[in-house]
Amino acid sequence: MNMGFLGWRAAGAAAVAGLLLFGWALPGQAGQAAQTIRIGVVDMQQVLNQSERGKATKQKLDQDRDARQKELDARQQEVMKMQADLEKQAPVLSEQAKREKGEALQRKVRDIRRLAEDANRDFEKRLGETEADLTREIVKVVQEYGKDQGYSIVLERSMLPYVSPAADVTPEIIKRFDGSNGKK
Repeated sequence: MNMGFLGWRAAGAAAVAGLLLFGWALPGQAGQAAQTIRIGVVDMQQVLNQSERGKATKQKLDQDRDARQKELDARQQEVMKMQADLEKQAPVLSEQAKREKGEALQRKVRDIRRLAEDANRDFEKRLGETEADLTREIVKVVQEYGKDQGYSIVLERSMLPYVSPAADVTPEIIKRFDGSNGKK
């Protein structure tokens, strides 16, 4: 049976939660009397999407993408004009001239296609890197919050099929993340 990465991840989270809920000691607590275990849950995607820092980062990326798209649109308009000119001039052009203009037009189309592919690849790479950087910062905020508030464990929401709203610490994480201003 192939569970895949997410299946193992969810199974691992369930096992940890089960151990904690049934009173097994955490490492370093083996000799201590049973203590209350606090479990928190954070929705990392929600922090990325709803925090002011996440929104500002997304807006900047969108602006960069839109500027690139405008450049590509302008080049595409140029190609459309070249094609219209070629169609108008076709009756009076020699076969050699038609072929040369047609080849020039095809080169422009290929260049635009490559630029668009490069722009998309670059955008996806920047998006992934930016999201990874923000996620690392959020994890630090979650770790500090968990320590400050006395949580035994803070789990990621996407790994869990059900979470009581009382366990959700996402709003507090958003506040702390926005308050950190990238100082981590």
